[in-house]
Amino acid sequence: MKKVLVSGGSSGIGRGIALYMAQQGWEVTFTYHSHAGGAEETRGMIESSGGTCHVLEAHLEQEGAPEAMVRQAIQLMGGLDAYVCNAGRDGRHSILSTTRSELQSILDTNYLGYMLSAGEAARHMVRRGVKGSIVFITSTRARSAHPDDFLYGGIKAAVERSAESMALDLSRYGIRVNCVAPGATRVRDFQHQNVKPGDLVNGRPYWPIEDTIPLGRMGQPRDVAQAVHYLCGDDSSYVTGTVLRVDGGLVLPGMPEWWAPCQWLNEAWRDRAMEKMDQDFPE
Repeated sequence: MKKVLVSGGSSGIGRGIALYMAQQGWEVTFTYHSHAGGAEETRGMIESSGGTCHVLEAHLEQEGAPEAMVRQAIQLMGGLDAYVCNAGRDGRHSILSTTRSELQSILDTNYLGYMLSAGEAARHMVRRGVKGSIVFITSTRARSAHPDDFLYGGIKAAVERSAESMALDLSRYGIRVNCVAPGATRVRDFQHQNVKPGDLVNGRPYWPIEDTIPLGRMGQPRDVAQAVHYLCGDDSSYVTGTVLRVDGGLVLPGMPEWWAPCQWLNEAWRDRAMEKMDQDFPE
């Protein structure tokens, strides 16, 4: 039985990946940060479907934690064939109001945590002669600029660029490194389910996000999980250093112009950023 570590499996995309990998016959260790109840729900879903899993609490922003997480997973499973680095913090940040501590917090989790844990996984694979796979979950926001996204989107872009060099470094050992970049993915219910297109919400027109996606629907965690499973398995043995977008065509070059007006700038967020700027960075 092949063995995979999935970081951040208590909900959303990470839960979908852990569940699908278990359903495909992999032994799974997944981690959670603080949502212990969600982690137990994921465990229950995996075990009720006949899968095998282990659960670890991990705080990737803490020094030494990324490496310890990988070592614990290897000890629990007796080895490691694939590592899926999914855990991270989302957020919107204005360059006008972001502080050093906020920058460092996102950097520690979304970049340093990724690189340090991937390094530990790679060392295990090299020393044991495992021709394994490392998959980073990034985002279409790494390639498509949005307002208030210089930090999260910028770090995801850095992960993708780092993965390319890692793929070259590790290719001599038969270890493959790739990224999966989800687009808009439904991981929770939206609060505006009964609002019609064009209705005003918080002073601006509402538009269903599905109408901004060429394939006409949002992604599901399973869509991302299937791409991850492909990149972890033998069917992708000749694939490394690539980014597989799972976005329904959302960020295709040359998108028709009529899609653009659907991407409304959130003026309420802009106003909050200005207030925060005046508070944290007074003249």
